[in-house]
Amino acid sequence: MAGFCIVCEYNPLHNGHVYLIERARELGADTVTCIMSGNATQRGELSITDKYLRAEAAIKCGADLVLELPYPWCASSADYFATAALSLVSPFGEKLIFGSECGDVNALVKAAEFCESKEFKDEFEAMSEFGLGAAEAYLKCLEDKGFREFSSNDLLGISYVRAIKRMNLNISPIAIKRLGAAFNCKDTVDGDIQSATALRKYIEDGKTEDIREYVPFTMLKILEEQIKKGNVTDIKEIDAAVVSFFRLASAESLGDIAEASGGLANRICSMSHVSNTYAELFERSRTKRYTDAKIRRAMLFCMTGVKRDSISVLPEYTVLLGANERGRELLSENRRNPKINVITKPADAPQNTEQYRLSQRLEALYGLARKNKLITDSFMKKMAYIEK
Repeated sequence: MAGFCIVCEYNPLHNGHVYLIERARELGADTVTCIMSGNATQRGELSITDKYLRAEAAIKCGADLVLELPYPWCASSADYFATAALSLVSPFGEKLIFGSECGDVNALVKAAEFCESKEFKDEFEAMSEFGLGAAEAYLKCLEDKGFREFSSNDLLGISYVRAIKRMNLNISPIAIKRLGAAFNCKDTVDGDIQSATALRKYIEDGKTEDIREYVPFTMLKILEEQIKKGNVTDIKEIDAAVVSFFRLASAESLGDIAEASGGLANRICSMSHVSNTYAELFERSRTKRYTDAKIRRAMLFCMTGVKRDSISVLPEYTVLLGANERGRELLSENRRNPKINVITKPADAPQNTEQYRLSQRLEALYGLARKNKLITDSFMKKMAYIEK
């Protein structure tokens, strides 16, 4: 049996995501397992709809099993994100399929091998000492070595390959050339595949009708219903919570928070005193040294108490978000020879773990970032979507 895995966010699920599931089937997938981000995303944002609803859409659109890539790894930088994700991939598949701007897996493998070398490490450290930000230094090292210009999904693909090598996993990477709009593209392009960023902008602007041709019907209906109920994420709902947190915090108290080093925590705390909203605070905190995603992650990690040690380890468990009959069979196989603890009822999660503590902090914040507010333990009562 050929098990294919996809690491994803589905924020929201769109036609490009469905295309990748279909390509997995065309390439011989007997099962497709999605390792999907929970209620926060790799760019440091809160997901537009909750993880159970996005998992439901994924199962209805062809996936067999959806497991959570838990917090804080789902909101971490590429290497931590990829390493955690691959630790969850390995029990459920032998092939990792992902979208890539270049679509050339051999080029990504060669780049990954270079990034694991001492030469790369020395060059990266030297460039960082000259004041380049981590992302800029990373790209400059690749460019100086003669690699083609890589884009966002290519770089994430390189991180996947590096994680496979570091953990010595028996997983084959498959890069599928990305169609339609580029990752993070804010504008629409010709065709029926747009970026999730552009689709979220339509939703935020109240133009849900305009995304009809770009998302599968099941995702569209979920979005329309959640918008009507006031259940979609709106960061403006927690403006006061975010700004007040940083006004009352000190940079010293945030010194060991992941992503907030190098003076970034101090900058955010300082800018909070001249900002009244999340958007203002983010804009005032931006500099050329830090990517937008790093600043968002730093803000989210500060508010939820994510320390560097928290993301340097692997997830202790994952939560079942959705499954069909084939997915349930795959889950049963894992239980017979368990490689990862899969929690089917959120209330059964091990509460004495740092992972549990941080996930609860995220849910507490996430439940406030919408018009229809939720109490902290609302997600403890949710159940996975099971397709009969």
